Amino acid sequence: MDKIYGILLTLIAGLFFLVGGLIALKANNKDKFNHFSVAMAFIIMIGLISLDLIPEIIELFHDYSLSNSLIIITIFVLVGFLILKGLDVLVPHHYHKHKDNEKNKKEHIEHEHHVGTITILSLILHNILEGFAIFGMAINDFKVGILIAVSVGLHNVPLGMHIFSTLNIKENKKQTFLLAISSLIGGIIFLIVGNISNLIIGIITAITIGMLIYISLWELLPELKTTIKKKESLIGLGIGLLIILISLFI
Repeated sequence: MDKIYGILLTLIAGLFFLVGGLIALKANNKDKFNHFSVAMAFIIMIGLISLDLIPEIIELFHDYSLSNSLIIITIFVLVGFLILKGLDVLVPHHYHKHKDNEKNKKEHIEHEHHVGTITILSLILHNILEGFAIFGMAINDFKVGILIAVSVGLHNVPLGMHIFSTLNIKENKKQTFLLAISSLIGGIIFLIVGNISNLIIGIITAITIGMLIYISLWELLPELKTTIKKKESLIGLGIGLLIILISLFI
């Protein structure tokens, strides 16, 4: 029975993306909401990297020497970074600077789609890992599993808001569906395979960190710089920070 509850928690955590998506779809002013969601997604990703993933990867490699750990982590962070850099060839070309005319408005939309696409790809990988954690904790201590699922869900809501505000969901149904069930996939993999070595999880975590660094610093940050003085961007940064603080104390 604990395994069934654990699987349900992984599903619920992923569905929080859709909660964020519904909020985005109901927004009246799409431009202002996009500024808000970019700012919030940026601060949430920085929080994920610095407060969740880095401490986690340090714990995963605690049995290895410091030098070996740093080499493995650095290599696979770079792999994750280069994977998304390589996707620039596959995803439509995009720009960070936009002016008020039709051509540049089209470029801006292409940039939004680009960021949304690579964000989905990296978050699917990230949430599979979180599915491992939620399910693993839930079968040992269900109350702890609930707390982790809620914490993950709080992070997923603003990220879902950002993705739904930057992508045409009708044209990206498969990617969106995979994102919503990615934590569930992680839980099912854990259920089937059993314990997965810390080395494998550490490598996947390092790749995820590389991907999120790329998105945060090379995609979201340049976009945020152009709107940082706007009220909606400042509100997005503030709410993102508040969500991170709340998740730390859950």
